[in-house]
Amino acid sequence: MIEDLNKDLSAITGFAAVSAQPNSGATGEYAGLLAIRDYLDSIGESHRTVCLIPKSAHGTNPASAVMAGMKVVVVENDENGNIDFDDLTAKIAKHKDNLAAFMVTYPSTFGVFEERIVEICGAIHEAGGQVYMDGANMNAQVGLTSPGLIGADVCHLNLHKTFCIPHGGGGPGVGS
Repeated sequence: MIEDLNKDLSAITGFAAVSAQPNSGATGEYAGLLAIRDYLDSIGESHRTVCLIPKSAHGTNPASAVMAGMKVVVVENDENGNIDFDDLTAKIAKHKDNLAAFMVTYPSTFGVFEERIVEICGAIHEAGGQVYMDGANMNAQVGLTSPGLIGADVCHLNLHKTFCIPHGGGGPGVGS
């Protein structure tokens, strides 16, 4: 059953493989960031320790990044709740030599589907960073897009939310 679920989740996320562990979003964030850190270590980029996190990200993201040994740099949002692309690109430029990761919740905790998400992920990759997607709101993506399609490298899924009730019993996951 778990093997079948993992195959289905691979198809839904657009990733080559998934793991059924760990069992919570916060520990999934931590495990995902450790995987990014280990990947960077494996390619001789262990000096990359900066994690960019927009204000619209899930609240546990900064704590997970700090626990994974990363330095958090906050990215602003615009008046509509989108990631402020100018602020993001300025912070990418400032930290490009040390950029490890960018954590993004998609759609954001503000209920915003970032219109420039593919461009955002591309900019992070160009600077040598990896994209961690917080999948707490994955239910809003299913059938429309996927983390792999938009350029995320690592993601956790909250299956109880993805296939049942989203945060707060409503919001972007149920189309309201």
